[in-house]
Amino acid sequence: MASKALAVIGVTFYAASAAASEWNGYLSVGSDYVYRGVSLLDSGPSLDGGIEGRFGEAFVVGASAARVDRQWAYQQQVSNHLQLDFYGGADFGCGAYCRARVLVSRYAFPGSGARDWFEATGSVSLFDRGGVSASWSPHGLGSRERTWTFESWLQQPLSRNTVFELGYGRVLIEDLDYWYTRIGVSHRIGRFMVDLSAHWSDHGLRSFALDDHNRRVVMTVTTGF
Repeated sequence: MASKALAVIGVTFYAASAAASEWNGYLSVGSDYVYRGVSLLDSGPSLDGGIEGRFGEAFVVGASAARVDRQWAYQQQVSNHLQLDFYGGADFGCGAYCRARVLVSRYAFPGSGARDWFEATGSVSLFDRGGVSASWSPHGLGSRERTWTFESWLQQPLSRNTVFELGYGRVLIEDLDYWYTRIGVSHRIGRFMVDLSAHWSDHGLRSFALDDHNRRVVMTVTTGF
């Protein structure tokens, strides 16, 4: 089931990218998959990738797939170990050094009892060095509650091929309000980007049985195409 779903996604977005005026994608392998402060893997490496096509001046569509063992909410197991994200919206300039995005996403878990969900996101980035985003969902992260996620990030070049990265996020869902952060360094080697990051999250996550480890160090290797 998972392989069939990936095949359909590949054919669909190959056709879409052929019609798009611009397209790009990535493939990544890592030691863990941390999503909004919560690890979604219990064992084995993380594997994920995505593709995005641009149509006209601003319209974009895209999809990504990631290997997961469980969904964020309530440790729900994912039988096919696959999280899919389909999205569409607009990406446009908002000034000489500013870009904005408004997207609607659909997260899906084929062949499993996990809950699919929609999310709307608006984001602004400045000077390609930092930005902020806000996301809202009527049933976020597979729960049955309205969910808000706020994120901010900063990038500072250390050399031609090395970048320091800092990120912070906050999730508000039902009675759970928690923060998470990431500090990392990325270094480009040819067509590959090697990232080493430390992740911290609110100790309060443990009381909800979401994640027993609020500190993680993750290494990821990514290539674009």
